[in-house]
Amino acid sequence: MAARELELVIRQARNTVPVRAPVRALLTTLGSSREADVPLPLLPAQWVVVQRRGDGAGVVVRVLATGAQHALAPGQHVELGDASIALSERAGDGPLQAGAIAAALAAAEAPDDALRALVRGVLAALGADTGAAIVAEPTGWRVAVAVDGAGAPLPAAASLLSDTIVRDVLDRGAAVCVDDVVGDGRYAAVPSVVALALGAVLCVPMAAGERVLGALYVGRRGGGAAFGEAHARELGVVAAMAVPLLAQLRRGRGAGGGADGLVGEHPTMVEVRRLLERVAASTLSVLIGGETGTGKEVAARALHAGSARAAQPMVALNCSAVPAGLLEAELFGHARGAFTGAVGERVGRIEAAHGSTLFLDEIGDMPLAMQAALLRVLQEREVTRVGETRPRPVDVRLVAATHRDLDAEVAAGRFRQDLLFRLREVEVVLPPLRARGDDVALLARLFLHQAERELGIAAHRLAPSAEARLRAHAWPGNVRELRAVMRRAAVLCDGPEVTTSDLGLGAVAEEAGAAGSPGAGAADADGLGDLDRPLADARDAYVLRYIHAVLDKHGGDREAAAASLGISVRSLYRYLA
Repeated sequence: MAARELELVIRQARNTVPVRAPVRALLTTLGSSREADVPLPLLPAQWVVVQRRGDGAGVVVRVLATGAQHALAPGQHVELGDASIALSERAGDGPLQAGAIAAALAAAEAPDDALRALVRGVLAALGADTGAAIVAEPTGWRVAVAVDGAGAPLPAAASLLSDTIVRDVLDRGAAVCVDDVVGDGRYAAVPSVVALALGAVLCVPMAAGERVLGALYVGRRGGGAAFGEAHARELGVVAAMAVPLLAQLRRGRGAGGGADGLVGEHPTMVEVRRLLERVAASTLSVLIGGETGTGKEVAARALHAGSARAAQPMVALNCSAVPAGLLEAELFGHARGAFTGAVGERVGRIEAAHGSTLFLDEIGDMPLAMQAALLRVLQEREVTRVGETRPRPVDVRLVAATHRDLDAEVAAGRFRQDLLFRLREVEVVLPPLRARGDDVALLARLFLHQAERELGIAAHRLAPSAEARLRAHAWPGNVRELRAVMRRAAVLCDGPEVTTSDLGLGAVAEEAGAAGSPGAGAADADGLGDLDRPLADARDAYVLRYIHAVLDKHGGDREAAAASLGISVRSLYRYLA
């Protein structure tokens, strides 16, 4: 039977999901301080110290503010205001204690802080002497975080870590575990082995699908115990938890940190980010297309953050949210007495964006009269307030977005072609979430961790069946819908894993009939879907639905699904992309 260990079960407030933490050290500190052993965002910075009894049969809980002490044995608990602490026994989950590491990741405020906490946790659990989180780059790799066995930063880490080992892991996408580095002909002479006197090295990939984003690297000095296959498996689980953090570090965070919707490693998203980076510094007008919820405003803010105008706030207006009769005054401003209710002067959005970026969302809904007025502003670089005759010069970089097909709107006479030419100096089209393959799981984990940190609830894992269900969903609301689903799941989940029932997405078969899969339209009486689409589109939609159903049957196991379908795993990935 597996050895039993003591575990704290902390509830920060009533009706919140409890935080679970093992009791291994003699003293364990609890509180919202970043220095606490167990971070608890909803409680005081220095809240409680838990001391393990020498016989290992219980603990003493000491409240720092009052000095009150409470002895707890397994099965007992103490109420501390709205919070509570219980002590229980549970079977250990391996040396890395993935649950505790997940809680530390959720409590961190930034990706680099979370990775640092992860590497320190791994070193402490494995008794290793050096560790690092590595980010893959197009031309090589860089060290994001590197610490020694005491948790201190490791100087000159890039020159100390083995380039040979890291490249092997990044290129092959498989772990490297060397029990006796000195006796290994391939790795014995690498700089890290010589400089750090390493006796054992373990390096595992951090991957999103087939794309390797980076690696986790740990080493022990000579004389220490070797790493085994169990260590490699557990470190692989921890590496999977950190993939969303690595994705954030790879793309960098825009001003204000609101660029989560641009996280993704699918080739279409990589190309979108590359295009945004290339045009951000220019003054070209940019038209952003894509379905509702794909992150068009996020892309606009990324453009603004990368421009020379980033010091000024971006000015945004949703054209569909303003009544047609008020849109002119909202855009151009007005003089006092210009119309009934104009009791004072008002600066319009265009004028407010002088020296900055003006983002017009859903510009396809703008009335024709306003389109003509906007075109004049773009041509003359000046704006005249309603009720005035004096034009005012403006220097505005325009970024517009729409979910409509503006070429079709032009053909229907609802949009001015000359304005479209001015808007479309550069066009960026954001892909729907259903077409982004493994990005669905990547974003789901990111949104789950964000919700846990924001709401102050316990960290959870994403069950394989839940991940398969997320991949099978058609996501008509795209990234916005996924964020809402994961926030709801974080609150409703009762156990350590988010399951399909927590997602609230319904059955795959029901969804296929109601919303269809990518490319499907409204269902006809025979359940055949949109009968006006080409045969090739109908065939592709059916194939994709069938593949998702097989994946769901095999609990998200892609190798098993590929074998059942009679295709290779690589072919399966191509279908899903």
